[in-house]
Amino acid sequence: MRVKIRKCDVGTEYAAVLASGYKTGAGRCTDVELMAMFCEDTMQLLVGAYSPRLVWEGAQKAGLTALELHNLCASKDLAKLDDLQFAE
Repeated sequence: MRVKIRKCDVGTEYAAVLASGYKTGAGRCTDVELMAMFCEDTMQLLVGAYSPRLVWEGAQKAGLTALELHNLCASKDLAKLDDLQFAE
């Protein structure tokens, strides 16, 4: 499967992890790869207009797991997602 990486994400750690996750597959990938795939696809359906890369980077800095990020998105706590997206 060929992964389409957004122009703004090319060359980032997020893009490398995302491509690796798609290559490995969801059943065998690491938590970091699973989180990147979640941010790229499912998160957009659950909460809409958030930057997948920025949320992923914020979640990594916060030490969240893919399941914890999923639960945060499912709860629709948009303030916490804002905090992750704009974490420094």
